[in-house]
Amino acid sequence: MEFKEFLADIHSSLNSFSADIDDITVKTNVIEQLKIFGNNICELTEAKLKVENSKALLPKEFKSLRLALKIKALGVDAHGRKEYLQTDNYIYKQYISEPAYFDEVNLEYVKTCESKIITETITIGEHPVDFYFEHEFLSLVKGVNKKLLSSDCVNIHPSIRNSYPNEINITGTTINTNFREGEIYVQYYGIPIDEEGEVVIPEITTGDILAYLKNYVKIQIAEELIANNKNPLGLSQLYPVWAQKDRELKRAATVEAKFAGLSKNWHVKYKRLNKRDTSIFKLPSLIH
Repeated sequence: MEFKEFLADIHSSLNSFSADIDDITVKTNVIEQLKIFGNNICELTEAKLKVENSKALLPKEFKSLRLALKIKALGVDAHGRKEYLQTDNYIYKQYISEPAYFDEVNLEYVKTCESKIITETITIGEHPVDFYFEHEFLSLVKGVNKKLLSSDCVNIHPSIRNSYPNEINITGTTINTNFREGEIYVQYYGIPIDEEGEVVIPEITTGDILAYLKNYVKIQIAEELIANNKNPLGLSQLYPVWAQKDRELKRAATVEAKFAGLSKNWHVKYKRLNKRDTSIFKLPSLIH
C-alpha cells in the first residue's frame, strides 16, 4: 500500500481528530517501525551523497549499510550529444584510472576487474550521459554501531575496515567522515519507496504488517491527544483496545516479514521509473 493511501485510511478512521493528526509524525513512526522487520522487507538501493562539514545525510528510508566508497569525479561522456554538457562543470573527456586498456576494434575503453572506475549513467531525454568517478574504500571507525551495517557489508571486511585513511561512522541517518568535503557512493538496504519517493507499506501474504502499523499509529496519535487533554470519551474507550492488540499484531507482523516463501521482489512494481531523475551506477566486479 502506498503511504498516501495508508494516511488517508488513518484520517478516515479517526475522522473526528483528523485536524490534530501530524502527517509528518505518522510517516516517521511508520518508517521507524518498518525498520524493525529486517532486510526481508527492504530493497538494496544506491545513492551518491555530498559531504559537507564532515557530514552526509543518508536517505530517510535507510536501514543498513552494505557498501561505502569515497568517489572523485574524473570526467563525462555524452556520446556526442555536447548540448547536454554543462561546460562550466564538466570536461568533455573520458578519463580512466589504470588498469584499463583501449580496444581498437570496438573503439572503447575496457575496464579490468581491478579498475577503479564507477560509471553513473543518467538518461536525458532518450540519450544516456555517462559520468566517471574514481573510487576508494572507506574504513569504518572502531565502535561503529553494527546494527546499522548489513550482514553482507563490504566495508566491515578486515582487509578494508581499518586499511584506508578516509573513515566513516554512522549515527542514525548521518554519515560522519574524517574529511571535510567530497562525495560518497553508498549501497544500502532501505524501506522501499515508490516513483514519487514515498514509503511503500508491505502487503506480502497475510496483511499483518499493515494491520500492525495502522494499530500502532492509532496508539501513538491517541497518546499524543490524551497528553494534550484532547481526550473525549470515545478515544478513552478505544485506546485500551488498540494497546491490548499491539503485542499480538506485532508478533503476527514479524511472522509475515520472516515468511519462508517471501519473494525478495515483492516491491518491484514500486521501483522508481522516472528515467530523467534515476541514476544507474556500474561498479567494478569486485565491489558489486
